[in-house]
Amino acid sequence: MTGMAVKQQIERAQDFVPEAPDMTVLNSGRRDPPPLPREVFGPFWSKWIADAAEGAGAPVDYVAAGLIASAAAVIGNSRAVTPWGSWIEPCILWVGLVGDPSSGKSPALDPTTEMIRKIETEMAEGFDPLYRKWQETVARAKAERNQWEEEVKKATKSSRETPPMPVTAIEPPEPSRPRLRAADATIEALAALLAGNARGLIYQRDEIAGWMGNMDRYGGAGGDRAFWIEAYGGRSYIVDRVKNGGKPIRIARLSISLLGGVQPDKLTSMLLKGDDDGMAARFLWVWPNKVPPRRPQSIADSASALKAFHRLAGLEMASDDRGEPQPQCLPLSATAADLLAEWQYEQYLKGECSGMIGSDRGKASGKLLRLALVLEHLWWSADRSATEPREVGEAAIGAAAHLMEAYFTPMAGRVYGDAAVPEGERLAGILARWIVETRPTIINARDLQRTVRLPGLRDRAKVQAAISELVDYRWLDPASDRDGGGKGRMRSDYKVNPSVWECVN
Repeated sequence: MTGMAVKQQIERAQDFVPEAPDMTVLNSGRRDPPPLPREVFGPFWSKWIADAAEGAGAPVDYVAAGLIASAAAVIGNSRAVTPWGSWIEPCILWVGLVGDPSSGKSPALDPTTEMIRKIETEMAEGFDPLYRKWQETVARAKAERNQWEEEVKKATKSSRETPPMPVTAIEPPEPSRPRLRAADATIEALAALLAGNARGLIYQRDEIAGWMGNMDRYGGAGGDRAFWIEAYGGRSYIVDRVKNGGKPIRIARLSISLLGGVQPDKLTSMLLKGDDDGMAARFLWVWPNKVPPRRPQSIADSASALKAFHRLAGLEMASDDRGEPQPQCLPLSATAADLLAEWQYEQYLKGECSGMIGSDRGKASGKLLRLALVLEHLWWSADRSATEPREVGEAAIGAAAHLMEAYFTPMAGRVYGDAAVPEGERLAGILARWIVETRPTIINARDLQRTVRLPGLRDRAKVQAAISELVDYRWLDPASDRDGGGKGRMRSDYKVNPSVWECVN
């Protein structure tokens, strides 16, 4: 390129007046989130959700998500629901909070996390003396066993009859500290916790991506993923993969509610990749828009909320013929069963769906029943004059159906729709959101690949694909894409259209 040509190109770049950028790339084709119908939670919890969200500076959706998942875990294996026949749904909910790191997911979960922590602490009162007593008994049993073994040796040498082992030489099983929650635990550790806590647990992670990353750590055969898929059903389970003498851990009911957050870009690359095994469909997804910061005007009634959670934690389990704890199974009222059947028929008339939406719809009836069970008990927990539910009524089924139709089903479309966005457009959305957050005036392709390393943007081709899309969206200046170093040689610096900041402010 001649010196004159270089000069002309520089002048054209300096004179360049960028067109208005297309801001739709920020959504990457995503649907707008539906509004949360807070009224279904009842007067007390509806207000508490709003006040807690205001205090956390977070969307009400995130607080409600923490509430239903935490309530399900506290109720746990004390209750189940059956609409008819042999169909039984456990009180297990998996809830995924989708949003950027600054969207308020963690602060929104703090109120319910704190209630569970306090209840768990109270449940463990008196455990330490019990554990010390167990240690004393074990020490005595070991001494008794050593003495008995010496007597066996003497009897063997003198050809006398082997003395029976005394009962006091048998070590009692180790008691389990009462628990309600777990995080970042191996399958063996979770199995041990569940074996000693018949009520079940809530597994909470700030990042579901980390939970997914821990799966298949023992060789990639899908064992951990299979465990979690089973955990959603609340059925019996045996874990053979243990190091302690090869003894299996038997769990009467594998009951784990799950609550965690995930960034939109990681959601697509981790949870929604590969074959659909129904893992994503087990979640109730929550993905609201951010809320603007403002000073809180209300304070959530945390004392009354904690009392309500104590009522949930006080629900007693039933026992089977062998005295083993099991859930009390609540039936639907006659009108509630009719309403559920009507809702299912309406879903049938909508026709079949394929892909992840179809998988999500296949789980919808079960999720509706679980939501109804939780709502029935949330209403009861907040009303001190109410009697303990002995059935799940029409109001709870109707409220859960409304939540599914008006909120969770559209949310699923928002989540799964992002997975269907063409890769170039999706990558451009990732880069665009980073530009809005960091506000650079120039971006460098090599730096994006080697230093910034955004999700999905870690090789040259994908970085270039995202940049090309943003050029088309008029976010980056196409006049700066070549330098004077030789014909066809691409530059790695791109100007950010300053009009972007006018559109996001």
